[in-house]
Amino acid sequence: MDITEKIKTFLTKLQGLSENKKIIILWAVVVVIGLPMGFFWVKGAIKNLSKIGESIGSVKLPEINTSDMPELPSLDILQNVTLSNGELIK
Repeated sequence: MDITEKIKTFLTKLQGLSENKKIIILWAVVVVIGLPMGFFWVKGAIKNLSKIGESIGSVKLPEINTSDMPELPSLDILQNVTLSNGELIK
């Protein structure tokens, strides 16, 4: 029996199975194919992200001189405010 006859026999057996068994076989095939693909995808993504991290690490950002900037006023606008119940916010 050659390979084409074996394949035809296998497909005929598959066609004779119930829908539930066909779905189980389909998902088993998807998992068996998907796991190695996912493994290599994650491995490649980690490699590419590390390359991006290396290139970002080598970027030299300009320094901004802030010594001549005026001092900003305090934004604490609720300091020493008394609520209607007499409680003081500090």
